[in-house]
Amino acid sequence: MISEHITKKNYGLGVRHLQAVCMCLCMIALFIARGSMAVAVLAMTDVTRKNDTRVTIYDWDKKTQGLILSSFFWGYMMMQIPGGLLAKRFGGKPILLVALLASGIVCGLLPSLVGLGGWQIVCACRVLMGLTQACLFPATHTLLGRWLPEHERTTITGIVYGGTQIGTIIAMPMSGLLAETAIGWKLIFYSISGLMFTTSAVWYFFSASTPSEHRLMTETEKEYIERGLNTSSGKVLSTPWRCILKSKGMWALAITHIGCTSSYVLFFVDMPTYLEKGLHISLKNSASLSALPYIGMWIGNIISSSVSEKIFNRGLLSVGTCRKLFNSIGFVGMAIGLAALSFIGQDHQNMAVIILIATLTVNGFYAAGFMMCLLDMSPNFAGVMLSLTNSVANLGSIFTPIVTSFILRNDSTDLSRWRIVFLIIAAVSVITNIVFLIFGTSKRMDWDHPDYKDKKTADPEEIKPALTSAQMSKEEEAKFH
Repeated sequence: MISEHITKKNYGLGVRHLQAVCMCLCMIALFIARGSMAVAVLAMTDVTRKNDTRVTIYDWDKKTQGLILSSFFWGYMMMQIPGGLLAKRFGGKPILLVALLASGIVCGLLPSLVGLGGWQIVCACRVLMGLTQACLFPATHTLLGRWLPEHERTTITGIVYGGTQIGTIIAMPMSGLLAETAIGWKLIFYSISGLMFTTSAVWYFFSASTPSEHRLMTETEKEYIERGLNTSSGKVLSTPWRCILKSKGMWALAITHIGCTSSYVLFFVDMPTYLEKGLHISLKNSASLSALPYIGMWIGNIISSSVSEKIFNRGLLSVGTCRKLFNSIGFVGMAIGLAALSFIGQDHQNMAVIILIATLTVNGFYAAGFMMCLLDMSPNFAGVMLSLTNSVANLGSIFTPIVTSFILRNDSTDLSRWRIVFLIIAAVSVITNIVFLIFGTSKRMDWDHPDYKDKKTADPEEIKPALTSAQMSKEEEAKFH
C-alpha cells in the first residue's frame, strides 16, 4: 500500500511532471509546424522580393491563400474520430510520434515540391499534415486521463495545453525572421523539419502511454497516480458509442467547441494579414506583433487553470459552476474584444494591438472551461469524446478562412469588411457560450464507470439494494392490511 504520509496534498514532483513537460513540448512543436503557414504564405507571395533571384515568389490571390490556410483542417477534420480511436487502442505515445515524424518529413520536402505542383501541392502537403496531426488533442486528452490524478488535473492540463500558445508565440516571429533571410521562406520549412525530428527523439525516450510503461516510474508514484485517477485501472473497456452520442452534455460541448475554434482560427490564420494589410504594419513587424496576443493567452490559460482548481478544491464553488464561469469569461471577453476591434481604424495601430492582446488574454480563461468538462464527464473516454467534438468544431476551422476570404474579396485593406468578419465571430462566441451555460455539464457519466455494462445486464434482484430494518417492518405491516 502507498504510504499514508503521501497524500494528494503533499506528494511532490515526479515522473508524471516529466510526462507533462514532454506533452507540452510535443504540443509546442506541432503548433509551430501548424502556425508557421500563416506567415509563410505571406512571404511566398511577397511582391517586394519579386526581383530577388534567390527567392521564388508566387502570384496567389487572397482566395488561393485562403484555400492553402484552410487545407490543413480538411485532413484534420477527416481523421479526428479515427485519431481518437487509435489513441485509445495503441496509446498516445506512438500516435504522437507518428505525427511528429510525418510533419518533419512534409516540411522538409515542401520547398522542393511546391516548384513542381504550385499551390495545389502545398494544399496536398497541408492536408497530409492535418491528417497526421488530427490525433494531437484526442491523444493528449487520452494521456491526461491516464496520467493525472483528479485533483491535479486542471492545473497540469492548463500547462500542457499552454503549449498551443507557446508554439504560436514562437512560430510567428520566428517565421517572419526566417523569411527575411537570403534563402527566404524556404528556411521556415527546413527549420521546422529539424525541430520535428529533434522533438521526436525527446518524445520517444522520455514519454510513455501509461505510468506503468514509463521506464523511470517508481512503484510509489504509480500507486499514487492510480489511486487518484478514478478510471478503469487497466481494464480494457469497449466504447459506449450509443451512450456518448445520446449525451446532451457531449453535444453541448461540441457546439461550444465550434465557437472556440472559429475565434481561434480567425486569429491564428488571419491575424498577420490583418496587421500587415489592414493596419499597414510591415511583414516582419506584423509577424512579431502576432505573437504578443498569444503570450497574453498563455498567461490567461495558466492563471485560470490554477485559480479554478484552487476554488473548487477548497469547496468555494462546484466544479460545474467553475467551468461555466471561466468559460463565460473567455468567450464573452472574446466577443467584446472583437466588437471593439471592428471599430478601430488605421490611425490607431497601437490601440488595435493592445485590444488584440487583451482579447486573447481574457480568452485564455476558457482553458478552465468546456475543455475540462470532457475529462470531468468521462476520464476513460475523454480522448474519444474530444475527437467527436473536434470533428464538429473543425467545421469552424475549415469555413472561417474561406468565409473571411469571401467577405474580404481580395481586398484585405478594407477595414469595413474586417468589421463584418469580427462581428460574425463575436456573435458565434456569445451564442455557443449560451448553449454551454444551458446544456453543459461536468458530472461524471454513469456509462464511464468500468462496471456500467455489468450493472446494466445483471439480474435486477441481484442489484436491488438491501432493505433497511425500517423498510422491512413497513413491508411486513403492509401484508396485514
